[in-house]
Amino acid sequence: MLHGFSRTTLSALIIICLLLISWINLGWKDEEQQPLPALQQPPLAAAGWQFWQSLEGVGVYLRSAGDVNGGYLALRTTSAVYTLKLPATDWAENLKQQLPGNLKGGPALLLIAGPWDELSQKTMAAYVIRSLNLQPLEPLSGSLPACIQEHLAGALWLTQALLPASALQPAHAWATLYSLPDSLDMLISPDTQTRTADPTRSAWAEWRLEQARLLRQSWQDDRDQIDIQADLAYYRLPEDLYRQLYHQLGQSQKTAPAELLHCLSATRPQREPSQH
Repeated sequence: MLHGFSRTTLSALIIICLLLISWINLGWKDEEQQPLPALQQPPLAAAGWQFWQSLEGVGVYLRSAGDVNGGYLALRTTSAVYTLKLPATDWAENLKQQLPGNLKGGPALLLIAGPWDELSQKTMAAYVIRSLNLQPLEPLSGSLPACIQEHLAGALWLTQALLPASALQPAHAWATLYSLPDSLDMLISPDTQTRTADPTRSAWAEWRLEQARLLRQSWQDDRDQIDIQADLAYYRLPEDLYRQLYHQLGQSQKTAPAELLHCLSATRPQREPSQH
């Protein structure tokens, strides 16, 4: 049938057929299984926190921030963060009036971010510590499981499945991130696993883009920075964990939640069989 074609023509036909087959195969590839391209996102600059410990042993984090309108002083307790807005000048009387008396004698961590120089910030901290007779706040013991540190994007997705409100405030999701292994039974149950661990490609693409935007926005906000640093310190999280999460989001794929669950399940201690 092809006897009348020259060798050159036959070679050209073969090449065309191979290209056609390749094009057909590419066209039939399931788009759902195609990897997402990495997000083009600006890096997060260093926050610039400095740690200082008072004579009473209370930890204090200092940061140059704010503007002519002032800045913030916050107290991190075991249950909440109390944030005070202070003016750039004449802050002493304002601070005195705002001191939360219900914290007197309790443990706390201080965070100060504003336009004041280092000496002024330390003076503020010393005044608050002595006025409230604050005690050192002991961070939580333990460390973040390696599985979560390696799969931060999947961890954030799963924490929001457990606590949807955290989707609005990604800077405050650390407590749930920290306790995620304790929720493993619920996460891997048939009723919730499909909903939590198997997002579609488009859903993941939209989610990671929005989360990266929110994380960047919180990082650049002076008040949110206080909440982020307070949680990092209290939960003994690596100082660069927030930026790691931001970076991992940009590289992540829709399989991230399932990969985290697999890792947590594989490293979970085996339960002893019940004795009857």
